[in-house]
Amino acid sequence: MSITTGLSNMITGGASSMSQISGALGGADFMMEMQGVKNEMQQNQVAKAKMDAEFQRINGIADSQAQAGSAAAQVKISY
Repeated sequence: MSITTGLSNMITGGASSMSQISGALGGADFMMEMQGVKNEMQQNQVAKAKMDAEFQRINGIADSQAQAGSAAAQVKISY
């Protein structure tokens, strides 16, 4: 094997290793970004659940008020 061939193989092997390392780092970046997206989606789901619970509570109060108003109107009509 000539020195030129050995040197060429070494450069090619080094470039291949660097390409593999770069690919692995790119994959790690992708996974970290996807984890961030997943975390944000989970936080949004928690916030939505809290808002849904509050909306349900407010609707319960509104229903009670409507029933009380209806009952008061019925009592007034009967007198």
